[in-house]
Amino acid sequence: MSTNLPDFSSVLEVVLDEAYALLKTLDQKALSGLFKDVASEWKSKRLFFWARGRSFLILKAFAMRLMHLGYRVYIVGEVDCPAIGDGDVLVVASGSGSTSSVLLFSEKAKNFGAQVVAFTGKADTPLAKIADVVVSFKSEKAPPSIQLFANGSGTRFEDALFLFFDACILYLIWDRREKAYQEMMLRHANLE
Repeated sequence: MSTNLPDFSSVLEVVLDEAYALLKTLDQKALSGLFKDVASEWKSKRLFFWARGRSFLILKAFAMRLMHLGYRVYIVGEVDCPAIGDGDVLVVASGSGSTSSVLLFSEKAKNFGAQVVAFTGKADTPLAKIADVVVSFKSEKAPPSIQLFANGSGTRFEDALFLFFDACILYLIWDRREKAYQEMMLRHANLE
């Protein structure tokens, strides 16, 4: 083992600083409209989630929390996922904004009348041109990551996305946190 390793708290600080810098690139005005939709319109809609790789894991965590809040969520590709249609929402994530299956499913969802909400790691991407709502972590405006990355800041995109979704859930329950927690626990998996 190398003796040149830094103190772990220093490395943790780098990760947090880089994720925070990426979160600070978000357009707060655009987010306020999205939050209103999530809080009001999404509750009555069916929500479908799709991504690839680590971004998909982050989306699944967000979908689970929304399910705990009583939203109707479906993970694309699972056996219990129904057909998407008019009035539904497809939530997708792609750091690069050009992941082929994300683009394909976004186009198909729109053809079936669904709204597409995309989370990307770059502002100007093929996915941004397809989606109805785009939340872009503008990685080109954030300081460069110390970690090697490709296609929209890689790991820091997923870090920032996870924190963003946690903030979204907190936003939804802000004025009723204790009651919401109790309601969420009623929907929490009990076959563990």
